[in-house]
Amino acid sequence: MSDAVRMLKVDFDKCLKAGECYYNHPDLFLMTESGFPAIKARRPATPAELREALEAIEVCPARAISLADE
Repeated sequence: MSDAVRMLKVDFDKCLKAGECYYNHPDLFLMTESGFPAIKARRPATPAELREALEAIEVCPARAISLADE
């Protein structure tokens, strides 16, 4: 098993500002003044946050959200 930390990332070039992430997962995302999402959780994710992150990835219409190893 890897010691890499899974971190949420948003590709702002792909983001459509649909809001699915921050409307459905307000514990992980907030809306900025420009309408883009900002990620609240910067630390290693808890199991519950990881489940929410995977759900957010699934509902993003632009496929702009991903998990990456840091």
